[in-house]
Amino acid sequence: MKFKELFRRAPNLSPDALRKYRDEHREDEYTLLDVRQPGEYEGRHLAGAKLIPITELPGRLDEVDRDKPVVTYCAVGGRSRAAAQLLQGQGYKEVYNLEGGIKAWDGETARGPQAWGLEIMDPGDSPAQVLAAAFSLERGLRACYGALAQATSDAELARLYERLAGFEDRHMERLRGAWEELPAPEREGHDLDAQGEAPLMEGGWKVEEFVAEHQGASADRTEAVMLAMGLETQALDLYLRLAQVMRTPQSRELLQELGDEEKSHLKALGQMLEKLQAD
Repeated sequence: MKFKELFRRAPNLSPDALRKYRDEHREDEYTLLDVRQPGEYEGRHLAGAKLIPITELPGRLDEVDRDKPVVTYCAVGGRSRAAAQLLQGQGYKEVYNLEGGIKAWDGETARGPQAWGLEIMDPGDSPAQVLAAAFSLERGLRACYGALAQATSDAELARLYERLAGFEDRHMERLRGAWEELPAPEREGHDLDAQGEAPLMEGGWKVEEFVAEHQGASADRTEAVMLAMGLETQALDLYLRLAQVMRTPQSRELLQELGDEEKSHLKALGQMLEKLQAD
């Protein structure tokens, strides 16, 4: 290791540059590293971020893939800049730092501890088991949107919730298509339609609890779309965190693909929000 590498600063990425980077890369092509404390992560974090507090990073470098680019972030950029320099000094070749930290990030974020919702799947689950669990989660979110539609007396808002439910219908059909492409022996003993709704819907909440908490929270369509963006961000976060712990490459790949689907949902919701705000 060259001594001067210890003092060479990693390039900064502005929030807009990071957003563009994430749009152009699959989530498994790089590591998004949160170096704050667990309590900070629980309150708010970027979807799919891996949590390693900077105080623990020197002893946990084996958990950060050396063959992938790494983007570090913290609250305002100080700790993550130090973490980026540490990684560079240890031979990581492509390291970036989020300028201004999460405080500067104006996009959607996830919340909850790093282990939240991981009980939905077992690290050893097969692709068939992953698809069955994901189908149940999608069904749960579809039921959530349906319940929110029924809970409002605003006809336009109800139609919007039904449209959002349609997003989940289409996603469920894509999951069914992926299920049918699996070899018959892999599907044996599993049945998508027999799964019912998962105890938790996409994002990690129980459907009944979420509806009870939010049925009166969205006063108009703009707020409803923002609520949906929060849900899809949580779903993206959950799928990516699950991918990090799966033991089989096929199951990891499938969860990454589900995460990519959630990214497309978020983009569509963002376009819908822009249209509503322009009206």
